[in-house]
Amino acid sequence: MSANKTSPNGLLEEHVKVFRSIDEIGEDEINSLAHDPCFTYGWFKTLETQKTYPISPLYLAIYNESKIVCVAPLLIERMNLNANDVFSKILRIGSRIGLWQKTIINCYSPCSYRNNILLTNEQKGRFILDLLSKKIDAICKKHKIVISRFSFVSEFEQLLNENIQNYGYQKSRLPEITTFYLDIKWNTFEEYLNSLKFTTRKSIRREIRKCRENGVIIEEAKLADLAIKVSELNRNLCLKYNPNWNRFLDPLFFRLLSTHSKEKIKLLIAKKNSEVIGFSLSMHEDSILDVIGVGFDYNMQTKTDFSYFNLGYYVPIRWAIENDVKRIYYRCSMEKIKLDRG
Repeated sequence: MSANKTSPNGLLEEHVKVFRSIDEIGEDEINSLAHDPCFTYGWFKTLETQKTYPISPLYLAIYNESKIVCVAPLLIERMNLNANDVFSKILRIGSRIGLWQKTIINCYSPCSYRNNILLTNEQKGRFILDLLSKKIDAICKKHKIVISRFSFVSEFEQLLNENIQNYGYQKSRLPEITTFYLDIKWNTFEEYLNSLKFTTRKSIRREIRKCRENGVIIEEAKLADLAIKVSELNRNLCLKYNPNWNRFLDPLFFRLLSTHSKEKIKLLIAKKNSEVIGFSLSMHEDSILDVIGVGFDYNMQTKTDFSYFNLGYYVPIRWAIENDVKRIYYRCSMEKIKLDRG
């Protein structure tokens, strides 16, 4: 679910500070609030310094005297305008004559498909949301931005779900994006398997066995050592499903992620005949594991080695169960495969 708002006149609030860089807030401060890998200092620092995607971040921070109590990450993004849509035509005309910009303010963490306002005290959430809303309105007015948005409000985000519409935001569906999560409720991988349908359980055991029998070895590796290879394999996957895709995560992105989030990275690689034929990259923070990307060498892969299923699902799920992870997040696509596996 997303929420959109046409910005009215806003009031500047002295309690709220606006920063352009995560370094202005500080690593310890942001990480003290973060319980999600895509809302940590390392993730934001990587996004600010990488070159693949143009990022224009804003961070709204609220302080109680000198102590930080809230951070809301925002992103100034260009709007994707529909050629035949009446509203899009109005926006183009208004932009042409200087009434407003063709940009929006989006409150989320880029690439995560999740909203999250980082708070120290949920009980004061409504008051903090008041301050944030007024500051967002003021920024919109100052920069002639007509829309602010919370694009990915889930049912778990109680503060936003229960209050965001009080500030003029309207709920709308984004049917083209479906994200997935798996709550870890089992003490062993075998318990997880037993929670699934008999046919799915049988298929998983077969896919794990076939992966091994086809000579595929799955092991952990260091992202800094394999940034070029990981970028190449991820590119293969993007082009397979979208031949016109032209924005690939380059080796610099993965090197920066390794530098800024080193202890939070979990890289799994699949090797066959000593060659790396696939990877699964996750980030771990607190009780959350986020599988942020996979990639493969399709020339080396076979239909019977099942490296995708083992890298993307079985090994991360087993690791999560054994390391007190409570939830795994996945990206969109492959809906049936993910639903079948819980």
